[in-house]
Amino acid sequence: MSRMPMLCPETACEQGAPTLKAIRGQLGMLPNFFAGLANHGAALNGYLAFEESLSEHSRLTAAQREMISLAIANANGCHYCVSGHTLSAKHVGVDAEAARQAQQGQATDPVDQAILDFALDVLEQRGHLPDESLNAARQMGLDDAALVEITSWVGLNSYSNWVNNLIQPKIDFPEVPLID
Repeated sequence: MSRMPMLCPETACEQGAPTLKAIRGQLGMLPNFFAGLANHGAALNGYLAFEESLSEHSRLTAAQREMISLAIANANGCHYCVSGHTLSAKHVGVDAEAARQAQQGQATDPVDQAILDFALDVLEQRGHLPDESLNAARQMGLDDAALVEITSWVGLNSYSNWVNNLIQPKIDFPEVPLID
């Protein structure tokens, strides 16, 4: 049972209600993450605006973004997000084994591995990366714009992980376990 109310368009504030209605219309359901985040309508709308802007202007593939999401969710201990992003990853062509590997910060493609290494370094070091980490990422072809974008995905995903860890919503996707 979640530790905060799961809101719907009928119970959310005037900022959150239209957003929840749009999400339900787009997805055919209202994921509990959004229903919980709607406890503060501006937080819901701000999260979605940031995610939309990053996605719209991303230089990373959808699969790379989902692999980052899986690695960060697992590192942050967010069972809800690991489950949700495993499903999302499947929809963009990441198979179950690659999703499990991504949870552990591993990828078969060298560039994808460099992305995951950098993302996890950003999380673990809270952005205080040594020059060696930047140089290693750059040597794999990641330019400064990509490094800032990856850092942005780490921040956005960590935010959603923390909200879910706080609220503890019921997982409304096929459950996928965290990996130690």
